[in-house]
Amino acid sequence: MQPAKHAFRRCAGFLIVLLFMGMAMMARGSSQRSGLGYAWYAAAATGREPAATSRYAQRPAVRPPQEGRPPATTRPPGNSRPPVRPGGNQPGRPGVRPPGGGSGTPGHKPGGGRPGHRPGHRPPGWGANRPPYHRPPHYWGGRRYYTYRPYYSHPYRPFVFGPAWHPLGFFVTAVAATAVIVAINDVDYRYDAGVFYAPADGGYTAVAPPKGAVVPSLPPDAVSLTVGGDPYYYYGGAFYIRVDNGYSLIHAPAGAVVYNLPDGCTTVNANGVTYLQYNGDYYQPIQDSSGQPAYEVVEVEGRGSGRSLVLRRPPPGVSGQPLVIGRFLPASGRR
Repeated sequence: MQPAKHAFRRCAGFLIVLLFMGMAMMARGSSQRSGLGYAWYAAAATGREPAATSRYAQRPAVRPPQEGRPPATTRPPGNSRPPVRPGGNQPGRPGVRPPGGGSGTPGHKPGGGRPGHRPGHRPPGWGANRPPYHRPPHYWGGRRYYTYRPYYSHPYRPFVFGPAWHPLGFFVTAVAATAVIVAINDVDYRYDAGVFYAPADGGYTAVAPPKGAVVPSLPPDAVSLTVGGDPYYYYGGAFYIRVDNGYSLIHAPAGAVVYNLPDGCTTVNANGVTYLQYNGDYYQPIQDSSGQPAYEVVEVEGRGSGRSLVLRRPPPGVSGQPLVIGRFLPASGRR
């Protein structure tokens, strides 16, 4: 009986060993898929908790960021590409420039929003003695309006230049005996005390001084002033220059400053700036250095203001008389 029991135990032990070996082989074959078979077999043999021995279990949950590569969180979600910038995404390639010259300010152009301004602007025909404009012009109606001084709004109060002075449109039945006849552009004007009169039904009407006319003398209250080194005379809204046979009426010289304007000025609202226009010339309200209200003659682009004189002096070294367009005669000597 004893030998039989020992033989049975050997056979049973051998079968158990074969069973465990078979189980180990099966677990080893499936460990590449689950990584757990061999660990559980070792745990069954040793009584310890199985260790993560598979190559999948040894991989970290999150990859460490590589040098020079941005983290995955900076990428846009999904597979869509980032939005395309104007002009492309290439480094160094400029995008679409804003309107107004690409300076970064939309609509901005050199000269404070006034297109075409060049610092140190000197209108055509100006000599070196006339200082250039460094202030940006005021742009309105397709033209540039240049001044040396900033705009300063103050009320327009027509000025009466004397007891013998009359505003535009004033009618008289007869002129004074001291009036002279100034013939220009086929019109015989009467000139007296700084006022020009045109013939009208039954008398004469005060009119704007005709440019280019020459008068023998100026009213005693005429103001002398200098613009760019050149002398001028001002009275009643008219500017004069000295010529050999008297004084010639000219366009108002740009940059001249006067303190009184006559009745008859037209108000011109030019996009935030209110100009006064008289006899074709523009005046901008300003404030002089002492704080007194005044008016500066405006240089209007393309209008010839202040530089197209009707009478021109001969160049230095050349003899001759200025071109006289008008002529004057005493009213009593008119035939």
